[in-house]
Amino acid sequence: MKAAFLLGLVICSAASLRGQEADALIPEEYGKPEPLHLTPENERMAEKSSRYLEAVFLEETEGPDRALAAKRRVLLLDPGFTDLAMDVSRQLLRMGETAEAISVLKDAAKASTRPSEPLAALAAIYLRQLEKPQLAEKFAMRAQAAAPEDSAPYQILFEIYKATAQASKLDGLFTQAEKRDPPSAGFWLDLADLRLHDPDRRRVDDVRTVEMLGRAQEFAGDRAENLVRVGNGFVLCNEFARAIPLYHLALAMRPEMDGVRDQLVILLVQAGEYAEAIRQVEEIIRANPLDFRAYDQIAKLHLKTGEPKKALASLKQAQVVAPADPFRYSQIIHLSIGVGDGAGAVAVSDEATKRFPGLLEFPVFKAYSLGAAQRHDEAIKIYERIAVEANSARPDLLNADFYFSYGVSAEQSGRFSTAAEAFKKSISLDSSTAARAGNYLGYMWADRGENLDEAEILIRQAVVAEPENGAYLDSLGWVYFKKGLFDKAVQTLERALELLPEPDPVIYEHMGDAYEKLGKTAEAMAAWQRAAQLDPESKALAGKLDAHAAKVAQKPITSP
Repeated sequence: MKAAFLLGLVICSAASLRGQEADALIPEEYGKPEPLHLTPENERMAEKSSRYLEAVFLEETEGPDRALAAKRRVLLLDPGFTDLAMDVSRQLLRMGETAEAISVLKDAAKASTRPSEPLAALAAIYLRQLEKPQLAEKFAMRAQAAAPEDSAPYQILFEIYKATAQASKLDGLFTQAEKRDPPSAGFWLDLADLRLHDPDRRRVDDVRTVEMLGRAQEFAGDRAENLVRVGNGFVLCNEFARAIPLYHLALAMRPEMDGVRDQLVILLVQAGEYAEAIRQVEEIIRANPLDFRAYDQIAKLHLKTGEPKKALASLKQAQVVAPADPFRYSQIIHLSIGVGDGAGAVAVSDEATKRFPGLLEFPVFKAYSLGAAQRHDEAIKIYERIAVEANSARPDLLNADFYFSYGVSAEQSGRFSTAAEAFKKSISLDSSTAARAGNYLGYMWADRGENLDEAEILIRQAVVAEPENGAYLDSLGWVYFKKGLFDKAVQTLERALELLPEPDPVIYEHMGDAYEKLGKTAEAMAAWQRAAQLDPESKALAGKLDAHAAKVAQKPITSP
């Protein structure tokens, strides 16, 4: 601004020199031009402009305090200069000159073509600084009468009536507005905000507020900011379905609007529209490929849509651009195990252990990962070490999950007594997860023909805890088979097949074995054939089918 003012002075000086030069070139016969005479009003306006430029220059070069006197000289020439009067009054208030601020605003209200602004400012001073609500109401009502479509007087009247506990006048204020019905989105948004931020009126089922937001929506036009404000209001009223299209429309107009797409994603997730939420997060990532929070968010959405591999890929991308986060490492490890990538889980566990050597969680996760990769002997070594180290340092790590996974690796590596002890420990530590450990231990014993009575007790307890779990019923059927209760085995296995969402080759094989013991060769063959279709790589099934096919072929043909 300073440079612009100096440039103006230079231009004026140059113009003056050019004018003198031009005068010298005018022939004498044409005479001298008449001097310019300004009317008093024009002189006043010229002086006002000059003083205003001086005030602007002083403010930019020496600060607002030095400019105040020049600004007040401008107001003496034009007290209706509303913007300047508002500026001067604010500065006087900051200086503690309340009376002077009031005087400036009163002069402006008399002379201004926009009297509602200084009148509303006067109302605010009388209410907040002077604590005179009656005088404040008088000026606010004058402001309201001067500008019925301006929300500022309504806002100060609302504040006055709240401060003086005049509930009936508060309600009447909104009724006045509804009768006037100004075609202004900003007006209705400001009034809706008053209700939304009033603890006495803010309710998610406030029909009146929703109606005001609806009026604002009518007049929002193509202004993205208004659409977003209306959408935000609908969100506060729990009208999510009405907010979503407004955010969409605002983003179509201005895709770069801060925070709007994030808010839209939250609403889409609440509405269960996960595919669209994913598309919006992809837009966030496209705009900022380094936004690791967006990768974390899209990973959660992929999990909700049943796409763990995509979730894993997103978390790995977040890991590339984000600061090292142990929680994200643990998520990647568990997801890798979940999608069957045991080797990948082992690699990430190794990296996390190096990055966070003080966290015992990652050696535990490595043991889980080694088990998923079928490297059970290596896993057992880690379980044994952690069982000693964590016993004093981190006993919380030695939980039911730890001992269950320990038991699985021990069973898979043929260490059955170690497995049994681990499963029993898991059962004792957490009753809420005891069913899985009890079922696993019971099935292990049944498969080996050991401790069948105890195995049946454990598996029955698991079935009671989860009666719709087909895998537990399969274990119970297998115990019955091992006890020679073949009819009960078939009935239980049939029920297990009904409960499982997908057909299971193991259950069909068990049924075939039970039918064979009952002498029902045809049913046994049918069950084994179905199992072989589901697991064509099983050599045990192929052997059973071949052996029984040979027996059938050797049977003599009897005459009818």
